[in-house]
Amino acid sequence: MKFECSTEQFFNAVGTAVRFVERRPNLPVLASILISAESGRVVLRATNLECGVEITVPAKVTTEGTTAVPGLVLYGFLSNTRSKTISAVLVKEIFKIETERASASIKTVSHEDFPNLPRVPATHSFTIKTTELVKAIRSVVYCASTSAIKPEQQSVLLTAEAGKLLAAATDSFRLAEKSVPLRSGGSVPQLLLPARNAGELMRVLEGHNGDLELYYNENQISTHVGDVYYTSRLLDGAFPNYRQIVPKSFSAEAVVLREDFAQSLKALSIFADKFAQVSVEIVPGKKAVLFTSRNPEVGESASTVRATIQGEGVALNFNGRYLADSLQSIQGESVRICSNGPGKAILIKDAADESFFYLAMPMNR
Repeated sequence: MKFECSTEQFFNAVGTAVRFVERRPNLPVLASILISAESGRVVLRATNLECGVEITVPAKVTTEGTTAVPGLVLYGFLSNTRSKTISAVLVKEIFKIETERASASIKTVSHEDFPNLPRVPATHSFTIKTTELVKAIRSVVYCASTSAIKPEQQSVLLTAEAGKLLAAATDSFRLAEKSVPLRSGGSVPQLLLPARNAGELMRVLEGHNGDLELYYNENQISTHVGDVYYTSRLLDGAFPNYRQIVPKSFSAEAVVLREDFAQSLKALSIFADKFAQVSVEIVPGKKAVLFTSRNPEVGESASTVRATIQGEGVALNFNGRYLADSLQSIQGESVRICSNGPGKAILIKDAADESFFYLAMPMNR
């Protein structure tokens, strides 16, 4: 193997691929990036068996070949290079890489056991604007569970109906749903994309525009964007039927300015207890929402936010971090807070945008 290519393009490709290598693999080759020099290009592949990427870089290839190079070592060297071009050659088991001012000899590992990245047939697919898919994932992925007790909740649900793609995630304590328009019609069955893999897909897509076609079957989902091919496994299971718990009407609604809401929660977090508990009270008579937090070891704090209120008053306790998380998915100036009384989930959404909602369960203490 021997090739020469742009340092910037190679470094960017390695930077993407290294996110998919295993840090503590049972199979040593999974900590490596598979590099293949072919006619007029170098192809980099990396996978953690959950998801993987294949990235193509234009190159002047003198000798074709394939090797597996430890990903973190290669990325670490390239992070400190400052040159326009880079040349590489494989000498027996050593991958020698050289720039104008630096060089490195990296010991390779056997690439024979490197797994093939699955190719999803084009039998089933849907098309969506790239920026809309990124928006959908970013709006909900933080709600996915980090516990393996219910594996299906460690995912982002992707499904489509009536020309819209729905993305949802939950950890049983909160739930978020975001809808975005599809470029193609038809329906898409429930696809459970592991939350970690959804985050990596979002990073791969960032900075790209235009339409994106995603292919799927029962076990995998994949797509091409630019010179990057991405593939991920899908979880087997049924996502919770959350639609049945989403209220259709409310006994109390308050509309507040997003900035006021965010500032109040930020200030209250200083005084919140170890459970991050914050009390929220909708007070129609004062046309305000009152926020309080108390920590016996620190003190207490209260904040009053002016609001437009419909319905009756209500007081509830919540995890303040959960409430604050919802605001990262709301871009409008005003936030609508909806409740059906004590012990019921609170619903938060953009006052002027029906495409997103967030449910948070109260704390019963």
